[in-house]
Amino acid sequence: MRRPIPARSAGLAALLVLVALAHHASAADPLVGKRLTLKDKANPKQDGMSFTYRKDAGLFALADPTCGSGNATSIQTVTSSGPGPVVTLPCAGWKLASGGFRYSGKAGSAGGVRSIKFAAGTLSLRASGPPYTAIGGPVSFVETRFRVGSTLYCGRFEQPPGSFKRNRPDLVTVTGPTVPCQLTCGDGILDPGEACDDGNTTSGDGCDANCTATACGNGIITAGETCDDGNTTSGDGCRADCTREVCGDGIVDAGEDCDDGNTASGDCCSSTCGFETGACDDRDGCTSGDTCSNGTCAGTTLPPWVNEFDYDDYFGFPNDDRDEFVEIAGPAGTDLGGYKILAVEGAGPQCSTGFFVNAGDAHFIATIPNGTVLADDTGTGIGFFVACFYYTSANVVTSGKCDALLPAPFFDSNLKNGHLTNADAYSCPDGILVLDPDDNLVDAISYEGTVANAGLYGAYFHVVPYRAPRDAGWLKGVPIERTTSTLAPATSAAEWRDPSQSGLCVDQFSLVNLCPTNLATPGGENPLQNLQCGSPCRAFLDPADDLFR
Repeated sequence: MRRPIPARSAGLAALLVLVALAHHASAADPLVGKRLTLKDKANPKQDGMSFTYRKDAGLFALADPTCGSGNATSIQTVTSSGPGPVVTLPCAGWKLASGGFRYSGKAGSAGGVRSIKFAAGTLSLRASGPPYTAIGGPVSFVETRFRVGSTLYCGRFEQPPGSFKRNRPDLVTVTGPTVPCQLTCGDGILDPGEACDDGNTTSGDGCDANCTATACGNGIITAGETCDDGNTTSGDGCRADCTREVCGDGIVDAGEDCDDGNTASGDCCSSTCGFETGACDDRDGCTSGDTCSNGTCAGTTLPPWVNEFDYDDYFGFPNDDRDEFVEIAGPAGTDLGGYKILAVEGAGPQCSTGFFVNAGDAHFIATIPNGTVLADDTGTGIGFFVACFYYTSANVVTSGKCDALLPAPFFDSNLKNGHLTNADAYSCPDGILVLDPDDNLVDAISYEGTVANAGLYGAYFHVVPYRAPRDAGWLKGVPIERTTSTLAPATSAAEWRDPSQSGLCVDQFSLVNLCPTNLATPGGENPLQNLQCGSPCRAFLDPADDLFR
């Protein structure tokens, strides 16, 4: 910003009137040069430069070069041979003079500049001897660039419209008039309005073709940018990170309700990025009832189910059935906290030796601890929770295969064994019941017959009445396994198998040493299953596990 010279005399007061009528010096409003001389002699003491501008309208508004103004002053000469050095002039050399300012320098001072007259309508400079950097000819033009703070006073001597009198290696003399300086981005000279000038107009090298530092928002598209509108404001078609705002790129921009990363309609977010309503398919097999909401297709997560259990872990006395378990499977993220596992008597006191419980009532109710959330154990969105019970063998607990030890009253046979003798194989059923925290049915499985529709819980077993296969082998580590991959509770005995039911293993009197004993897979898929929430990837299969051997 230019500062008017202080009014210290009547003459200066008159100058202020001229200042009020003045206008900026610029490339479009050049100084009016009269003459310029450049000397490059064999004897450096004879080197010199002088130029004069008079009656120039741009010199009627003078920026203050004196100390205290905050304005640094410099002089630079540019010719067709290239730019000369920028010589900064010490502010102490400036004095207030009649009609403006005057600079005086001694021999050996900055750039060899001896004197400058900077007054209303007039600018003249004389430099001679060392350390003046000599500029010789021949040249096709000479520009003088005199700066005071942010203001540039610049004129260009060339022919025409000027006239070279001499244009030799040792002497250049030219008279005006002058033309505007060519303040060109890419010439290696830092001109007003340029943040940088690296001598080329190549963008992306730190200084772009418009002489601004390479950056988003400078109006030049460089590597990593898909647009650059000269600002870092989003909502105008080009984001603050210089990526283009378009529907279908997955980013919700101004004017968009949603953006799901495509321009297809019918997926809750239209081809113009507006909300859609109605049914949809989120392609997640672990949800149902999918609908559109705020541009997203989402459904209700499917409830969990019983996937494997072992109720008869006979291996000898004492405590022959203590290593029983119930495995619950479901969509990853399902919170099982507060769910209940119940062992239900199926027939009544005549079948509950040692502990009389009426048909349809519970031998025990165990609540799953809060914070029990199913992980993605298959890699395809399915998780498993393995519930063991009090009095489970210490080696089973320390193996880490149980996700929780739930309270149960007996040292063994907490899930009850159903029949009392082989003769009444289906007259003494028992059941496993799973309820959610609000006592809604999750899954109910009868075995060794169907639990009677009686008591507090019997009705749950008749919503989908069936009985799972009987564990006739009484083999340690051989559970009842779900074989189907439907993500819902089983609806028939055909969805289950007892791996011990083979030609050699038909009951507890079989050749048990030849029967399979390593087929339990608590905490993972059963061997015949492929449980996934719609992922194209095959769920991994846990290896055969001999947890309960």
